[in-house]
Amino acid sequence: MILVPFSWRSLLLVLFLTFIHSASVEGTCGYSSCPKTKDGYINVHLVPHSHDDVGWLKTVDQYYYGDNNKIQLGAVQYTLDSVVSELQKSPDRRFIYVESAFFWRWWTNQDAEMQGIVTRLVNNGQLEFILGGWVMNDEACSHYNSIIDQMTLGLRFLNDTFGQCARPRVAWQIDPFGHSREQASLFAQMGFDGLFFGRLDYQDKEFRKQNHDMEMIWDGSPNNLGNASWLFTGALYNGYNPPDGYCFDIFCEDDPINDDPKLSGYNLEEKVNNFINIAQEWAEPYDTGHVLMTMGSDFQYMAAHTWYKNLDKLIKYVNRKQISNSSRVNVLYSTPSCYLKEVHRSKRPLSVKKDDFFPYASDPHAFWTGYFSSRPTLKYFVQKANNFLQVCKQLAVGAFNGHPSQEVISKVRDFSEPVGIAQHHDAVSGTAKQHVTDDYSLRLTVGMKSCEKVVDEAFRKLQRTSPSEDQESNEFPRSFSTGLGTTYEFCHLLNISVCTASETMNDFVVSIYNPLARDLHNTYIRIPVSSPLWDVQGQSGLIPSQIVNIPQPVLGIPGRRSKALYELVFPVESLPGLSLSNFQVTRNTTEHVHSLKIKSQLKAIKKGGRIIHSSTSKLAASANLREDFMIKNSNGLAIVFDSLTGMLKSVIKGSVEVPVQQNFYFYLGMAGDNSKFEKRASGAYIFRPNTTESQPSPITERVFSYQVYKGSHVTEVHQVFTEWISQVIRLYDKTDLVEFEWMIGPVPVEDNYGKEIITRYSTGIPTNGVFFTDANGRQLVKRKRDTRATWPYKKHENVSGNYYPVNSRILISSNEDLSQDGLTLAVLNDRSQGGTSMNDGEIELMLHRRLLFDDAFGVGEPLNETAFGTGLVARGKHWLLLAGEGTGVSISKHREVAQNIFMDKMMGFADVSLLESTEYSFMRNAVSTRNPDLSSRNTVVSGLTQVLPANVHLLTLEPVSPTQFLLRLEHFYEKGEDPVSSKPVTISLEDLKKALPSVKSIRETTLGGNQWIQDMNRFDWIPRIQQDDNNHHTKVVDGSIVLNPMEIKTFLVFT
Repeated sequence: MILVPFSWRSLLLVLFLTFIHSASVEGTCGYSSCPKTKDGYINVHLVPHSHDDVGWLKTVDQYYYGDNNKIQLGAVQYTLDSVVSELQKSPDRRFIYVESAFFWRWWTNQDAEMQGIVTRLVNNGQLEFILGGWVMNDEACSHYNSIIDQMTLGLRFLNDTFGQCARPRVAWQIDPFGHSREQASLFAQMGFDGLFFGRLDYQDKEFRKQNHDMEMIWDGSPNNLGNASWLFTGALYNGYNPPDGYCFDIFCEDDPINDDPKLSGYNLEEKVNNFINIAQEWAEPYDTGHVLMTMGSDFQYMAAHTWYKNLDKLIKYVNRKQISNSSRVNVLYSTPSCYLKEVHRSKRPLSVKKDDFFPYASDPHAFWTGYFSSRPTLKYFVQKANNFLQVCKQLAVGAFNGHPSQEVISKVRDFSEPVGIAQHHDAVSGTAKQHVTDDYSLRLTVGMKSCEKVVDEAFRKLQRTSPSEDQESNEFPRSFSTGLGTTYEFCHLLNISVCTASETMNDFVVSIYNPLARDLHNTYIRIPVSSPLWDVQGQSGLIPSQIVNIPQPVLGIPGRRSKALYELVFPVESLPGLSLSNFQVTRNTTEHVHSLKIKSQLKAIKKGGRIIHSSTSKLAASANLREDFMIKNSNGLAIVFDSLTGMLKSVIKGSVEVPVQQNFYFYLGMAGDNSKFEKRASGAYIFRPNTTESQPSPITERVFSYQVYKGSHVTEVHQVFTEWISQVIRLYDKTDLVEFEWMIGPVPVEDNYGKEIITRYSTGIPTNGVFFTDANGRQLVKRKRDTRATWPYKKHENVSGNYYPVNSRILISSNEDLSQDGLTLAVLNDRSQGGTSMNDGEIELMLHRRLLFDDAFGVGEPLNETAFGTGLVARGKHWLLLAGEGTGVSISKHREVAQNIFMDKMMGFADVSLLESTEYSFMRNAVSTRNPDLSSRNTVVSGLTQVLPANVHLLTLEPVSPTQFLLRLEHFYEKGEDPVSSKPVTISLEDLKKALPSVKSIRETTLGGNQWIQDMNRFDWIPRIQQDDNNHHTKVVDGSIVLNPMEIKTFLVFT
């Protein structure tokens, strides 16, 4: 158990007493507190629970307090009040709680007496925490970094509050709409003994029931971590609901148990006998003599006595039948962990699952694959919020000498909470009501402002100290707090070319932080500006820059308030890892806007499309359009366009030219009243195109217009497909990537048809129906069209049944084994999307959805997003990487590129004119035009870039107290995918200590940071078919840290 100072506001005395108490009661909680069962009987484990969505139909606050009950009855505070009261009435009663976000809020509102009562209930096992994350995260759209963070936030809160007795042994993902293999791997590394979930494909479920295979060993990392990633996994019989007729909540319609024969409604015998029959039916597919029965559902137990009074009777009278009728059914209050303990004791051999549980279908025409792409702007916001949070956490350690103040830590936490909430399975998934989605966005915005203060202070602190000076001082000139609230401004709308700071300042410093533990080479900076005349200074002097036009469709985005008409582009040879780099940008007052230099950059070198803006004759224009045109860079990458259509035609890299056609298409969303399966509508959850074929409709066969702009750093092709779809295809000079920046919306629905917008990249690469998608941004999972690995799949929906979540990348290859260097095309994205390969050699990604019907799975409104009085506009990026045979590019390069995207560099803007007064003099050297000192500023952890190999990622650097921080190191390559980078690595612990600030000690923990690694003792399971014994987790030995492919190690660092 990790006993660390409680880093949250208040409760210090209570926590101190808790730790003393918990140390003496560990033997009475956890598995040791489980009730006795009866061998030879069907033991029915009744699990009282309430599934409390952290936002869905109501906002987080509304669900907690019980507001807006006309939408849904639900008030978490009353549930916890009522349950705690009822648990005290009988030591046999149990209750499990899951969502730490709600429990934390309730706990902080209790007085010391109530906290003492709750602590006793936790210590004796009556109140048990299951899962323990801040939320029950989505498994399709959440990035692994965010999953780990939100789990850590919850798990450490429970540990800091209650100690070992609150450590969850079981993961509980009962409501997410499909399940990821990476999630299982992460749970195993967090020390969980098992996982239970409620949703799996209806065909899979029936097949498993018939084959008594509802419980299995899930191999979360079969190619890398081996049985260190094994996780017992159980599919619940009835989702997370009670049996029909046995919902005893105050809002349920089922009859209570009437055990008074004098009353006309007497139903005891009927209730008991029916329950015995149900218990036998539920137990049959499990074969262990035990069955887990969930007694609860959404937002129940607000009047917990109605449940417990009836469950007490059910237990009493069903068990009495053992004597009177020789019944072999034994009923008891229990928890998932107690049930798991009995399954483990049975020593039943289990099958081993190596793939995942995507896609999930609940009936023949309801594939839950639409939410992979629903609400694309929210998905982007969540991804960028995580990016900024990682920067904030790193700087809270690295810029404050490893000793941040409690105030800084609190500001970090103020952003960690909403980012954690955003991982909820109805948040990032895009499946909440619109007003709830707006609330998620507001929470992220407010939290981001809190972390902006941390990053601003960190930047200022780093700027104050030159690279040669000692960085011990934590103090700032008092006068700095006067005047402006911050020196640095941050721009979070760069995706629509908006940055108020760079648009309004005439002379400013751009400070760029690289959060990767490796240098970024040959990168390019883009800044929105209102004028085309600028000079850029770097450490070595003037940097040649380029000015490009912002596309006209972007300028016309509804609600876009910006003076920017251009983007300034300049190259950076190297951005040092974990360091701050400075550049000064000054408006050029000597050059004329109509100068040849500027005009040549802003004038298109080629135009075309259905409307040709050219002064040449029609004959000359026609001849010109019959020729393909090519743009290329100095890295040997070239892309060829069809002059007539204005569309991409092929990609050339190395000695290989691959035909690549890219276009936009749409599926009409199925309209329906959901009265039966065949009338299922496409909605927030469900993707159901109104076609039985696999082919969507193309937006156009020829772009409306295109312009080609060529420069020294980037060449761009601006394409307009329709009035609501446009795109920029970019080729930077020193890169292996082709960048596609698409813009969709407002999607027209005036024809009363909802539409699902996709893009396709079509090639001639032979793929035999095989493609690869990432799992939560990490491991790759092999897919095969119209195929399921573990059951005989019967196809009903041709397209949606082949859609999978794509969190960071999707690949196709001429070789089904990516380690064999076949010709490979990878497309990386900037947010979670649904993707597939409906035809060989093709990649398809869904970009936007606007629908007019609800799919009848609870949200109660169509997915028809609007903003500023019209349909929502979404803008985002794809990156195309051609690799493998003949290209000179390693297939594994997608690893590095994906990390560059999700851990993107962070820019801050400071107005030089504000630094002329004496109160800002300490920064003047960094930005003064008289004596420019634009050298990089190191953080106190910049030395990690010299210690960590290139295949090791600094996943987490997070303060947990003024004298402790979490450190996570990740080997981010898979075994066999690269001859060098896929090898295990060894890191000297001594070198690691030297690279970190004033380290006193380092101790390894589980992935969740809530248990010492040496204390982790997970259940072992017996596979039905013997597997290779390849447990690849290695502990820190002989002063060295060994990281195997895909392994993450977590440390608590004491300073």
